[in-house]
Order: sequence, then C-alpha cells, then structure tokens
Amino acid sequence: MAAAAGGAARGRGATSFQRKAAAGSRLATVAGTRPSVRHGQLLLSSGLPSLDCVLGGGIAVGTLLLIEEDKYGFYSSLLFKYFLAEGVVCGHDLFVASAKEHPDSILKTFQEN
Repeated sequence: MAAAAGGAARGRGATSFQRKAAAGSRLATVAGTRPSVRHGQLLLSSGLPSLDCVLGGGIAVGTLLLIEEDKYGFYSSLLFKYFLAEGVVCGHDLFVASAKEHPDSILKTFQEN
C-alpha cells in the first residue's frame, strides 16, 4: 500500500536545521538541506538532532537509511514519523509505503496533532 502527499506546510516552518547565511555558495539550495562540513554533500535531517549527530550531520541526499525494528521495540515507527514530520515542515512531497499500516492512517496522525 502506498500513498503520496504533497508537502502540507509549504511555508517556512521550524526544522531541526538552523541554516546560516551562505556567502557565495555554489550548491543548489533545497528546503530542509544543508551542505556537509566534510565533503559538501547535501544533508537532510532525520527529524531528531541527536540521530543527525550520530549520522555525521544528517542523511545524505540520494542515499537510503534502513532502521530495523526488533521484536519488542517501537522506536522505528517513532523515527519514521519524525522523518515524515521533518519533510512536511520543509515542504517536501511525501511517498509513504507500509506493510503494517495503511498509509492514510499514518498521514492522519499529522492532521490530528
């Protein structure tokens, strides 16, 4: 099952990244991204600043991050929702696919809160 949702919050919202004014940057600017300090690759936030720190500043654009959920944990669904919320705040288009929940029910949690 899959559902797509346009970025509901197209305006400037509160994101995990605090962008500093770039002077003469040649990188393309995409809402919710920033260049890596080490190699200049664009990074996007996972929605959790502490996880971004562990990942070296965020998730590199164009890569995948897989989080495996164990039998007794529920953290993967929380990380998933933080990541989706970060995308909504930055105005990104979302594509949600899930084997456990219907994507519409996942997206409704954002409308209720």
